[in-house]
Amino acid sequence: MVRPVIFVPYFLILKFNIMDYDNLFDKCVDFLLWLGPIFDLTYNEINIWIFVIIEPIIFFIMLFYILYLRYNLKRKN
Repeated sequence: MVRPVIFVPYFLILKFNIMDYDNLFDKCVDFLLWLGPIFDLTYNEINIWIFVIIEPIIFFIMLFYILYLRYNLKRKN
């Protein structure tokens, strides 16, 4: 059986293209715990900043930009 070629960043590839989600989660937690002292925040505060404040802002910026691009494409056609 031939596997399709899928681009996956190197740091996400583990044994034989099978994700080890527990290991990935542990690495993310370690990264957030490493960031804590740098920004003088706890793990929970960093999670709030990332997933409650920053991520929704980026999502809405991208959404409005996509809608703007679609509007421009329709207007040009």
